[in-house]
Parts: sequence; C-alpha cells; structure tokens
Amino acid sequence: MERRSYAFGELPTASKYKRAIRNLLLVPAWFCPVKKWRAMFHRWRGVKMGKNVEIGYMVILDNRRPELITIGDNAFVTAMSVVLTHDLSQKNIDGTETVGAIEIGEGAFIGMNCTIMPGVKIGKNSIIGSGAVLTRDTEDNSVYAGVPAKRIK
Repeated sequence: MERRSYAFGELPTASKYKRAIRNLLLVPAWFCPVKKWRAMFHRWRGVKMGKNVEIGYMVILDNRRPELITIGDNAFVTAMSVVLTHDLSQKNIDGTETVGAIEIGEGAFIGMNCTIMPGVKIGKNSIIGSGAVLTRDTEDNSVYAGVPAKRIK
C-alpha cells in the first residue's frame, strides 16, 4: 500500500459534525458485549468490512480517516489493537502528516494489543502476534511478530 506525506491541513478532513458522530459511535464500538454489533458500529463510522468480521473490545480503528480501512471476510482484530491511517509524528518538525490506507486480508488474525501503521497491507490468512507493530506489508499465509514485526513463519 502507498503511504504519502502531506502538509498538515492539506488534506480535507470530515466535518465537525461527522467527527462528532464518529466519536459518539466509538463508545458502543469499544464496549458493546455483542461482537457483531461492535463491527456494525465501526461500519457506521466508515470502516469497510466483509462478512463475519470480529472486532474485539477497545479496538481503535482510526478516528480521523476510518474510510481508509478495509477488513476482509472472516478477519479478527482482537482486543486493544490500534489501526492507524494517519501519523502526525512529524507535524511539529516539518509540518507534515503521513496518510495511508490499511487493508486487512481475508481470514487474517490480529493479536491482542497490536499497532498497524498507515499504508500497511496484511495478507490473507496472516497471523500477527500479540503486541506487534506493523510498519510494512505482510505476505499471505504467514506469521509475524515483534517490534517492528518480522516474519517468523
């Protein structure tokens, strides 16, 4: 996937109203006891999801640009994981923002407390170990773990 840097404020963001609605939908998306409803709330926020997607408790699917996240059929994103489509770490240094779409392939499993950075594509049936930080694309049918995540199988 492509990751690009833009001058901060160069890209349009959602209106204040739309961002407020997205923020309000975060609470039920984080804590709802019914897993299918958690996925539904994230869909309402703008995340594109396939069938039978499971989203764990306290999963943060980027609030700034959730429409850039695509999750394939039968994928799992487990509790306390973070999926980011933007990175503002350079804002105070050179005034830029990094933005990139996230694609989580069919049947992928994202372990607990993972962080997925902007512009990453996770292959079909890939497993991402708990606590991993993904900064690069992954291959299909493989296992990744570590900080930064590396292929282990």
